[in-house]
Amino acid sequence: MARFAIGERVEKATDDHEDGVVIAVFSTTDGNFRYAVDMEGYGALQFFTEEKLVVCVG
Repeated sequence: MARFAIGERVEKATDDHEDGVVIAVFSTTDGNFRYAVDMEGYGALQFFTEEKLVVCVG
Protein backbone atom coordinates (compact mmCIF):
# COMPACT_ATOMS: atom_id res chain seq x y z
CA MET A 1 0.00 0.00 0.00
CA ALA A 2 1.24 3.48 -0.88
CA ARG A 3 2.46 5.66 1.97
CA PHE A 4 0.96 8.88 0.53
CA ALA A 5 -2.47 9.51 -0.99
CA ILE A 6 -3.66 11.74 -3.80
CA GLY A 7 -4.36 15.21 -2.41
CA GLU A 8 -1.94 14.84 0.50
CA ARG A 9 0.55 17.66 1.12
CA VAL A 10 4.15 16.39 1.16
CA GLU A 11 7.63 17.84 1.18
CA LYS A 12 11.02 16.70 -0.05
CA ALA A 13 12.90 14.92 2.73
CA THR A 14 16.24 16.37 1.61
CA ASP A 15 17.68 19.61 0.29
CA ASP A 16 15.42 22.63 0.71
CA HIS A 17 12.28 20.76 1.89
CA GLU A 18 10.01 22.27 -0.77
CA ASP A 19 6.41 21.18 -0.50
CA GLY A 20 3.62 20.25 -2.89
CA VAL A 21 0.53 18.11 -3.36
CA VAL A 22 0.45 14.48 -4.54
CA ILE A 23 -1.63 14.31 -7.71
CA ALA A 24 -0.90 10.73 -8.85
CA VAL A 25 0.50 7.48 -7.44
CA PHE A 26 2.16 4.87 -9.67
CA SER A 27 3.20 1.35 -8.72
CA THR A 28 6.39 0.03 -10.29
CA THR A 29 6.95 -3.49 -11.58
CA ASP A 30 9.06 -4.27 -8.51
CA GLY A 31 6.26 -3.30 -6.10
CA ASN A 32 7.49 0.16 -5.10
CA PHE A 33 5.64 3.44 -5.57
CA ARG A 34 6.41 6.67 -7.39
CA TYR A 35 4.54 9.91 -6.82
CA ALA A 36 3.72 12.79 -9.16
CA VAL A 37 3.83 15.94 -7.06
CA ASP A 38 2.70 19.42 -8.06
CA MET A 39 5.46 21.44 -6.39
CA GLU A 40 4.62 24.98 -5.32
CA GLY A 41 5.99 27.61 -7.70
CA TYR A 42 7.24 25.28 -10.46
CA GLY A 43 4.18 24.93 -12.67
CA ALA A 44 5.27 21.40 -13.57
CA LEU A 45 5.07 17.95 -12.03
CA GLN A 46 8.01 16.36 -10.30
CA PHE A 47 8.28 12.61 -9.73
CA PHE A 48 9.64 11.14 -6.50
CA THR A 49 10.22 7.77 -4.90
CA GLU A 50 8.60 7.12 -1.53
CA GLU A 51 11.91 7.54 0.30
CA LYS A 52 12.33 11.12 -0.96
CA LEU A 53 9.06 12.42 0.57
CA VAL A 54 7.66 13.10 4.04
CA VAL A 55 4.28 14.40 5.20
CA CYS A 56 4.27 18.19 5.26
CA VAL A 57 4.19 19.52 8.81
CA GLY A 58 2.29 22.76 8.89
